[in-house]
Amino acid sequence: MWATSPASAQQAAVVGTDKVTAEAVDQTAPTIGRFVTLFEAVVPALLASHVTEIPVNIGDRLAAGDIIAVLDIDRLRWQVQQAKASVAQSEAGLAVARARADLAQRRLERAEGLRESTAFSQAQRDDARGEADIAAAQVQVALAALEEANARLDTAEDDFARGTVVAPFDGVVEERHADLGEAVQPGGPVVTLVSEKALEIEADVPSQRVAALNPGASIEVTRASGEAIGTTVRAVGTVENPRTRTRRVRLVPELAELQHIPPIGEGVTVHVPISDTAVLPTVHKDAILQRRGISVVYVVVDGKAEVRPVQLGDAVGDRFVVLSGVQPGEVAVVRGNERLLPGQAVAVAPPAEGGQGDQSDAVAEAAATSDDAKESAQ
Repeated sequence: MWATSPASAQQAAVVGTDKVTAEAVDQTAPTIGRFVTLFEAVVPALLASHVTEIPVNIGDRLAAGDIIAVLDIDRLRWQVQQAKASVAQSEAGLAVARARADLAQRRLERAEGLRESTAFSQAQRDDARGEADIAAAQVQVALAALEEANARLDTAEDDFARGTVVAPFDGVVEERHADLGEAVQPGGPVVTLVSEKALEIEADVPSQRVAALNPGASIEVTRASGEAIGTTVRAVGTVENPRTRTRRVRLVPELAELQHIPPIGEGVTVHVPISDTAVLPTVHKDAILQRRGISVVYVVVDGKAEVRPVQLGDAVGDRFVVLSGVQPGEVAVVRGNERLLPGQAVAVAPPAEGGQGDQSDAVAEAAATSDDAKESAQ
């Protein structure tokens, strides 16, 4: 496949090189995830009425307690006033009952005080005792009436408060289900409110890889733009999807690192660990060539180019992990390798001070000098 003529192999090629290095690499598998919100609610009406005010529209951002809609509450206001009047009436009735009870008690005490006197009358004493007992019972009735009136007032005030629909949490109005003048029933939807700040990442992870996702573990996530987000595993679902053989995992993202809050539903790539950190060979990306669909790397062995088919892993910066084909410490050709032939003698260009790019210029200059020398010799 990579055979060459002996004559071509004898011509030394000027190349730039880079050592195969060993790096600690975390083995991961990509899994698709998405941003989800912790709070999403269809905010309902709590009374049967009609809408008199609805000051919000789709896309409005609300704080907890902000008014979403106001129902027809005139009747409820009247009920509150009526309940307050009933409480006042009950309080007055209780005051009268207590006054009567005090009067009856004093009469009883006077009748008891005449027990040793010739003016004592057992009949009058018994009547006074009966009046005192009745007055005490009337106090209890008045207390019960006042308690009932207070309960009706609490109910009326609660109904009045429910006539104003407010946001239960900070969020964005995603949909409006009711309009001005529209009748609503208890539990009927008014708006859909979604929190845009309380976000998590949800991913369906293959069950055989869930073992590496313990709560508290740090997992790297990347957005479609390539931006990396640090996350922490919050929870792993206990139910396996029998169709996909996956379990749902929830991750807490570090949103403070981001310039803009991601939209709900945005897709991300979750890098799920599939093995412990391993030390593996890596080569510079410029060392990799494609030959008939196979990735190959030229290494310098005893001054000659030796071609190695390689199996590549993940990218690590400007380098690639090599799962097989080369070993750390070997010298890979990164410049001038496009024209190399297996077994061809190579001359390594001296490294330039500017780095990889300058080394490429040095290789090109050295190659041009070599070609000129060959022409002169011919």
